[in-house]
Amino acid sequence: MMSRVPEEFHTITPQLVVSGVAKAIDWYTKALGANELLRNTAPDGKSIMHSELLLGDSRFFVVDEFQGSMSSPLRLGGTPVTLHLYVEDVDDLFDRAVAAGASVIMPVADQFWGDRYGMLSDPFGHRWSIASRVEDLSPRALQKRAADWARKREVK
Repeated sequence: MMSRVPEEFHTITPQLVVSGVAKAIDWYTKALGANELLRNTAPDGKSIMHSELLLGDSRFFVVDEFQGSMSSPLRLGGTPVTLHLYVEDVDDLFDRAVAAGASVIMPVADQFWGDRYGMLSDPFGHRWSIASRVEDLSPRALQKRAADWARKREVK
C-alpha cells in the first residue's frame, strides 16, 4: 500500500516564496550547502514553477511569486518567520552565508540556552537562525539562565 506521506519528507516542509527562483537555488546551494533535487520549469521554458532542495536531512521547496496568491518577503516588506538550522560548525556556515550576500541580524555568539547562535537574512528576504549546540542544559538550568538573562536586560 502506498503511503500518503512520502517517506523522504518530514512532517513539516517549508515552502519559500522568492522573486527569482534560479538565483535563490544558486544561493542556497552555494551559501548554505543545499542540494537541488528537482526543478519544474513552466511551459514557457523560462520560469521555474517549483523546486525542491535538500539541506542536511530536510527538504524545502523554493517557488516563484505568483501575482495575487504568493508574495515574497521582499514584496511584503519582511517576514515574521525564521527558519532554524542546527549545524556542526555555525561559524563556518554563517560566515559563508554572509560572504555570499546575507545580511547579519544577530552575530554568532554563545547564548544562555547552550547554543552558539546567530541570525541572518538571505538576499531573498527570508530569515535564518543558525546554531551549534555547545552545552546540554537541564530544564531547571535553562530556566535559571533565562531568568538571569532577563534580569540583566532589565538593569540596562
